Amino acid sequence: MEITQDTNPILKNSPEAIKFRRNLSTLTIYGAGVIVFGFWNIIKVLGFVLLDIPLFTPGQLASIEPEAYSFITITFAVLLAGDTVVRLIIGLSARAESRNRSRLFPRFYLFFLVWEIIFEVYACLSVIWELLVLQTYSSFEDDFISLFMELTSLVVLIEVYIAALGARKYKRHAAKLEKDYQVCS
Repeated sequence: MEITQDTNPILKNSPEAIKFRRNLSTLTIYGAGVIVFGFWNIIKVLGFVLLDIPLFTPGQLASIEPEAYSFITITFAVLLAGDTVVRLIIGLSARAESRNRSRLFPRFYLFFLVWEIIFEVYACLSVIWELLVLQTYSSFEDDFISLFMELTSLVVLIEVYIAALGARKYKRHAAKLEKDYQVCS
């Protein structure tokens, strides 16, 4: 998809080209943000473990058998690692797409992105549910900070999705213009 010299000056400053460059910049910056939020999840859990903050209420902990607690812990660690890997794939693929390099998972990274958006919506709703309805043992500040972080992560994921779709739309449009230009020549 190389744009010829004749159409290049016209396309460089068109509103669509400006929006395309903005989308590429968004993919670079927010792609890094997706990666950071992936590692933030690990830091958050390590903080709970190192500061000896309980993940379950004392009533919940009493009802869980030791074998089940081990299974829950292992499952939680696997899911956390999987979430981090998926966020790495999304972030690195978005950054690669912004630089017009080959992406790690060119067709699936948007699928992973939609998947993460769905999980973030669920995470936000669960924090809101805990904050408003359950009013668990955690403090209001902890829940409010969790809600802020989850909402921020959700916004970053949505921005990456919008920018990726916009960049791909422009690339298709530019390829069509290039093809039309070659046909006319």
